[in-house]
Amino acid sequence: MIQKTNSTVTISRKLLLDNLRTFSRFLDPETRIMAVVKSDGYGHGAVEVAQILAPKVESFAVNAIQEGIELRENGITKPILVFEVPQQRMVSQYRVHDLTATISAKEHFEWVPEGTSYHVNFDTGMRRLGFHPSQAEEVANRVQHHSELFCTGIYSHFATAHEPGFSLVSRQHEIFRKIQSCFSDDLNAHIANTGGIAFYDTGPFTMVRLGIGLYGYSPGTTGIEGLKPVLSWRSFLAQTKKISAEATVSYGAEWQAPSDGYLGVLPVGYEDGIKRNLSGRLIVRIAGKEYAVVGTITMNYCMVFLGNDYYEPGTEVELLYPENNAYDWAQKLDTIPYEILTSIDPRIPREYADR
Repeated sequence: MIQKTNSTVTISRKLLLDNLRTFSRFLDPETRIMAVVKSDGYGHGAVEVAQILAPKVESFAVNAIQEGIELRENGITKPILVFEVPQQRMVSQYRVHDLTATISAKEHFEWVPEGTSYHVNFDTGMRRLGFHPSQAEEVANRVQHHSELFCTGIYSHFATAHEPGFSLVSRQHEIFRKIQSCFSDDLNAHIANTGGIAFYDTGPFTMVRLGIGLYGYSPGTTGIEGLKPVLSWRSFLAQTKKISAEATVSYGAEWQAPSDGYLGVLPVGYEDGIKRNLSGRLIVRIAGKEYAVVGTITMNYCMVFLGNDYYEPGTEVELLYPENNAYDWAQKLDTIPYEILTSIDPRIPREYADR
């Protein structure tokens, strides 16, 4: 994969570990943490994030088996749970790379090869993947029957834990407790995600899954004290040019300069993860001062009106920074930080800093 040179994403090792410590305060000391690094670590770089967290967490979770293989090939030895439905053409890779499969339907017991470790997924209210709770005893019997496989856990997924105060979370919690009673106490049991950890009781289960919170964001609009965004993104001015009052900018000629001044051209656009719908809504920062992105964001470029301020080409431009982070972008787009972070082009270099 080629690497772009139009911008750089920086990940703070310190803030990543600080965020992990923030969530540790919600948990009993014996509760195990599974760090979720799917979708390339939510855009932060799964391998590097896992390498930073490995000494501090019990295990990792990814969505696709290829993501787990990548971690193994880069020295990650902790257990890795793969969320996706097993693909028959790929099931041999679970044993080859010592990955933990998810079994969420009866046929999966037959698909995965002898010696495979797995967790069982139950649908307690998400209505996505997993066995129905009424099947718990039947599934427990299947676990006993398939002694050639190794069940190491059971799990489910909260549907509304992104905010406090949802009664569905309590109902799911109670359903999962009843499911757990059908299985051995030795198994890992986990249902709580970032919101479940911060806003709800995680007991009596042995493990939690920590995803978006690691990267410095709450899963909803209710903040979690102590979290700080781990990722920042910066580009530079490719060109600075004079612009006259009433001159139009970009496709559609929908924006006009309010006065004579300077226009900065940034070599990043919607191909890179700056959503086109941010046109007319986005701000960036140059030398500590914020400026509006003007005109339509294009595939490879966006423009900034600088007023009377002139900056040399090559001057650094901050795109995502603490005062203008993925949550702020998400608010403008009526979406969530997850989408912003995972949309940043993986070809843009990630660098890792201790600060």
